[in-house]
Amino acid sequence: MRSEPKLRLMFRSGPVLAFIFGCVACGGGPAPRSANPTRPLDEPRALQIIADAFREQSEQPVPGQEVALSSQHHLRVDVGAQGKRFGVAYLSAPEREALGAALPPRDPHREDALQVVSGIDADRDARICVLYDSDYLHDDQAAEVQEPNALTAELKLRRDVRDFLVIAHRERMP
Repeated sequence: MRSEPKLRLMFRSGPVLAFIFGCVACGGGPAPRSANPTRPLDEPRALQIIADAFREQSEQPVPGQEVALSSQHHLRVDVGAQGKRFGVAYLSAPEREALGAALPPRDPHREDALQVVSGIDADRDARICVLYDSDYLHDDQAAEVQEPNALTAELKLRRDVRDFLVIAHRERMP
């Protein structure tokens, strides 16, 4: 019988073929990609987006002022509403660190909640939406839809400012 030697060869080479296929399946493919580093939106671009959102909500954006959060700490408001006491501060990590405990901690259970702080003394009626630059990260090299790109970060920033302004209007903030 001629087919008998072929069957013996096939049974002997089966474990070898399984080993080769196993090696190819486990490590023969391309190395996994590491994520590209992300960075926050640049402050000038972020401030432009914030000012545009103010205009979209019928508020005239003006350069903000400093608002006292404590006797030693003042918050620089990046964009304010003309003639009103509310605005937006876009904070970098060093700015947050400098404010220390004067900046209330964010609720870890409500990561996307807007953080609105009030001033003290003469600034007690000021309401400032504090936005962290680290919430608006993007990847300059984003090639896939799943990776955050600058447009995604910009749209999120615009949405957050718009949401704050809707709240400011609804609550008739001064």
